[in-house]
Amino acid sequence: MLRSFGLLRRFAWACVLGGGVVAIASCGSRTGLFGGDAIGALPDGGRLDGTLDAGLDGAVPCTPGRFTFDLAVAQLMFVIDRSGSMAFSLGGTQPDGGALPPGVESRWQVLRDGLFTAITPFANTLAMGAKFYPEEHDPGPNPPSVACRTDVGVAIAPALGNAQSIIDVFDTTSPNGGTPTAEAIRLGAQYLTGTRGVARTIVVATDGAPNCNEQLDRTRCTCTSTTGNCATSPGGEYNCLDDLRSISIIKDIFENQKIPVYVIGIGGTERPAFLKVLDDMALAGGRARATTPRHYNVQTSAEMKEALATISGSVAQCTYLTPSSPVDPNAITVEIDGRSIPRDPTRTNGWDWVDQAYGTLAFFGPACDAASGASPLGVPQISGVVRCENR
Repeated sequence: MLRSFGLLRRFAWACVLGGGVVAIASCGSRTGLFGGDAIGALPDGGRLDGTLDAGLDGAVPCTPGRFTFDLAVAQLMFVIDRSGSMAFSLGGTQPDGGALPPGVESRWQVLRDGLFTAITPFANTLAMGAKFYPEEHDPGPNPPSVACRTDVGVAIAPALGNAQSIIDVFDTTSPNGGTPTAEAIRLGAQYLTGTRGVARTIVVATDGAPNCNEQLDRTRCTCTSTTGNCATSPGGEYNCLDDLRSISIIKDIFENQKIPVYVIGIGGTERPAFLKVLDDMALAGGRARATTPRHYNVQTSAEMKEALATISGSVAQCTYLTPSSPVDPNAITVEIDGRSIPRDPTRTNGWDWVDQAYGTLAFFGPACDAASGASPLGVPQISGVVRCENR
């Protein structure tokens, strides 16, 4: 038996190929493109199980019945720290004369190699994009307006086949400047908000604490500088820990824009306050690890590759669209190959809504493994029963 909605999935990917985020929005909606009676044979031999469409955008009505769920189009936006400390080693060794000791890799290189290994297999199944921060600028002392600059837009718009383009940025630019994490995440999410009904995800990869907020009080803040004193240094407010704003922005992105945010921390375990910020950012983004540390704390090249592979696999294979969304979030039974999977709001093992109004749900933990693993049908059958008693 072939998966239902196979034709729709291929159409969705064709939309991505046609121009990233904007093209997806223009390729149709749940309210018109695939409207009409959906029961019948598809050209690939599959059959639709329900009467609703499986377009990409638009709120989903509640219609009772059994439906097969479609794997969501996945957009993955990397928000990548390119600050000067990314040139340090994982253990915190700073370059001497612009270079680390022989055989010692920089955090920039470790992230580059981890991404190459993790995202290359998904080059044609994930619409990947990237925003690097701060913007590229000349080395040497620069005013905060330059060192912290973060422009509107992204360097690489989400699209299929972008893996190598992301890696190329690592090979053609170098770490330099401050760490405007909050603004970079905000702008990355802003770019993604043009579409709904797709699996939009942000992955933040940073080696340290966010800063570059000129609104902070340099005489009372936690200073992120390793060489100066924020209270007495000119422009010291730009080196203040920008924790509250970063956490608040991520919380808004997850709760209101319905975009989950993964957080990867690279090296830099010498400051407990910084690790707490990364944990709090991960919790705010709705994709914290189940155990401490709550963010993906990376101290080796192998850990980097493992973290990125786990995240990429989850985004690509564990988010689904239901063509009917209940008013009551619990008035639905979700099944993998006919086996009922419990809803788990803790997102440890089970499924939970990503965006109920748009019919987007995701599997977590072992349930994610089951949803993306082998089955007697060749691919797992993801389906469910929707009840509408409370309409």
